[in-house]
Amino acid sequence: MKETLLDANFPRDAQGRTYHVGTKPGEVANRIITVGDHTRARRIATNFDGPPLFESESHRKFLTITGLFKGVPITVVSIGMGFSLVDFFIREVRAVLQGDMFVVRLGSCGSLSQDAPIGSVVVPLQSVGVLQNYDAFLEDAANPAADAARCYHITKPLPADAVLHRALVDALKARLPPAQESVFGGRQPSVVDNLVNASTDSFYSSQGRTTPFFEDRNSALIERIQAHGVSTFEMETYLLSHLARSHNRAVHTATDGEMRVAAAQIVFANRTTAAFVTPAEVEVLERWAGGAVCEALVAAEISAERLHPKGVWSRE
Repeated sequence: MKETLLDANFPRDAQGRTYHVGTKPGEVANRIITVGDHTRARRIATNFDGPPLFESESHRKFLTITGLFKGVPITVVSIGMGFSLVDFFIREVRAVLQGDMFVVRLGSCGSLSQDAPIGSVVVPLQSVGVLQNYDAFLEDAANPAADAARCYHITKPLPADAVLHRALVDALKARLPPAQESVFGGRQPSVVDNLVNASTDSFYSSQGRTTPFFEDRNSALIERIQAHGVSTFEMETYLLSHLARSHNRAVHTATDGEMRVAAAQIVFANRTTAAFVTPAEVEVLERWAGGAVCEALVAAEISAERLHPKGVWSRE
């Protein structure tokens, strides 16, 4: 910590920068892409009209890059993985941003379905959360099905924002890359729509991965999750939808700004075949999807009076 922080309830420094994300008003645009790693963030930023107008990495390793895409301000924030980092990101960006807040997550996922193969980008219509019930592990183990039910809670589904969801599907299909012999077995990448995603609180136990070193009681978990119609696994989208709903119920959206969220997920792994994407395939998918997400956010209209009034994108 380099600066003295003010207000233990919501810490900021004297410049107004938040404690974890490390941004202040005017550095984050109303249209935001969130990703898990810095390489993907910088790859998306190559779609900007020119060099970034602002770039900063906080002491907590949140990377924020703001620039223009077709003349429209867009921010990319690399946050890492998991619910806690989503919570830091959403709450702290909301605190420094006036007006509407449109967020699209461009992340990776594992597929449980033949309908979402490696080489596809999934745009989930809904997400559920899969959370460990820590108290259940204090009891003796039962049978696998009972353990999966007691030890893991599956939430009710939350929807993606309909406008952003449609814009993502349209933009991805419009920019679909051609088939190449060197990647995806010569198949053309595809867009998969209208699936249910599961966001988990662990990459391992809550996604049904097994290890001899921990008593996770999850041998029947994937079957239980699939019974809820789930096709993909990742670790962020459900909480984005929850926080957007929480925000829009807490504020007067007509004056305080509305939060809308959606996600595009690159299929990195197939859990049924154990196949995993190659680095060359990742680059193809990220360049395609990164440009499409920028297009989708620009297509989602925000009226002038609902934009942050002034920032690094302003022309004095």
